[in-house]
This record gives sequence, structure tokens and C-alpha cells, in this order.
Amino acid sequence: MYDRVKRLVDGLSSAVMIVCNVVLVIMTGVIVMLVTTRNFMGFSYAWSEELTRYLLVWLSMLGAAVLLRRDDHIALDLLPNALPSKARVGLVLALRLPVLAFLALLLQQSWLTAIARATTRAPALGVSISWAYAAIPVMALLMLVFGAFNVWADLRRLRGLDA
Repeated sequence: MYDRVKRLVDGLSSAVMIVCNVVLVIMTGVIVMLVTTRNFMGFSYAWSEELTRYLLVWLSMLGAAVLLRRDDHIALDLLPNALPSKARVGLVLALRLPVLAFLALLLQQSWLTAIARATTRAPALGVSISWAYAAIPVMALLMLVFGAFNVWADLRRLRGLDA
């Protein structure tokens, strides 16, 4: 069962990375268009800066979730690297649990905030601002899934199973 769930989680992580790449390409295209029209044609589209700002928020949030899955967030690892293998895994596991609790709270509160902003419209794009706010609960949900799987993998390592 662990192997099936691992494939699903890794597939989800890969899909999020593809979305991140698409968002980055769109952002790059819009910024190139904005610079070209502003510098060479003397005008710019009002929606372009707003769109790139919102896409950057989504890119940051989705990228952070993938980093959690890979354990690639910036960390001070002097203490864990000085510990024996099982103690290192135990310390990492003990640090993951409060993060999961915080993510659950963040998911709940950011969802309420995104819903509360549903009637507010973005000035240039004219879409609900809740689309930008929704990046945070989506990120928190993905991080909860990835973090819970990482906890499962740590528990398997503590029991001596290769994870």
C-alpha cells in the first residue's frame, strides 16, 4: 500500500511542478509583452502587471508545496547531521508534527479568508480577488498531503523499513 500511495504522491508532486512550469512560461510571456509594448510602442496593458502578480503568488505557493515534498526547504541541519540515523529521523519527525498542525490551521483560516474576498474584484482583470487568495489554502492542502506522507515515510524508517 505504501508504494501505491508513494506513486500517487509523487505523481501529484510532478503534476504541480508541471503547473508551476506552465505558470512560469505564461508569466515570462506576459512580462516580455509588457516590456516590449511599454518601451517600444509607448503603451502597456493594465491587466498585465496584475496578472503576473497573481501568477507569482500561485507559483510561490505551489513551489513551496513541492519543496516540502522533497524536503528541500532551507533548513539548519547541523544538529540532525550530527545525530545517528534513527535519532535523526526521530528529530525530523518531531519537527514535522507541529508543521502539520500549523498547516491544518492555515488551511482552515485561509479558506475562510478566500471565501470572504469573493465579492471583491481585481481592478484590472475584473475577476474575483478570491482567486489570488485561494493559492494559500491550495498550498496548505498540498503541504498537508505531502507532509503527512513524509511523516509516514519517517515512521517506516524508524521501524527499520526502507522508505
